[in-house]
Amino acid sequence: MKIKQQFYTLEEVADAMRISKQTLYNKLCDNRKGKSEHLLPPYIKQGGKTLFPISEFHNWIKEQPLIKSESVMHQ
Repeated sequence: MKIKQQFYTLEEVADAMRISKQTLYNKLCDNRKGKSEHLLPPYIKQGGKTLFPISEFHNWIKEQPLIKSESVMHQ
């Protein structure tokens, strides 16, 4: 019986966010140490690993505000 995947790994989330694994790790550490408040998806620590619940990750992505480019006026 195959168990359905319930979590993304740090590597998978970094790839989806188009940032390096190290950058994501640094942002997580900064948040934990209170150095910063980077907007990051919810995660848990399990057995020394950082895991991101798949459904929570997708909900977090949907909640992020879109940044729209200002229209460029052509002269």
